[in-house]
Amino acid sequence: SGKSTVALSIMRLIRDPGKIVGGEIWFDGEDLLRKSEGEMRKIRGGEISIIFQNPMSSMNPVYTIGSQIAEAIKLHQDVQKHEIKEKVVEILGKVGIPSPRERMKDYPHEYSGGMLQRAMIAMALSCNPKLLIADEPTTNLDVTIQAQILELMKILRKDFGASILLIGHDLGV
Repeated sequence: SGKSTVALSIMRLIRDPGKIVGGEIWFDGEDLLRKSEGEMRKIRGGEISIIFQNPMSSMNPVYTIGSQIAEAIKLHQDVQKHEIKEKVVEILGKVGIPSPRERMKDYPHEYSGGMLQRAMIAMALSCNPKLLIADEPTTNLDVTIQAQILELMKILRKDFGASILLIGHDLGV
């Protein structure tokens, strides 16, 4: 019904043959459709982050969770190289990953579904975005984990000061 397409449109990530044929997408006083691809690269992950529906397909299976979050931090934050590891540990701890110093060395397949979703949230927030787009962040999680993820997002919204666009189809969520 187009919910995920809206998220991809905001990020300007619509794949061919799809395309945005008209309209405007306003963010922070500017129309994102008028931005160059280079300008959008800076906005993606920097000012706007997205959590996709399926965290397993969004994470690279050959890199550790920590190295993927570290890469996002390097790309979008002005942080000294020696501070990056501590930033990764800190953000994993904030999203509720137990023993983050050890778990950052794990690969995506070593995390449960709920833990992987927390890692995706950590990666999205590691860049201190103004807007976090959460595309069905509780899909394929049991009810208890769904509630934990939603509560975590409420807490992090306050801590990080980001707006959250929550996309979903389950009115119970």
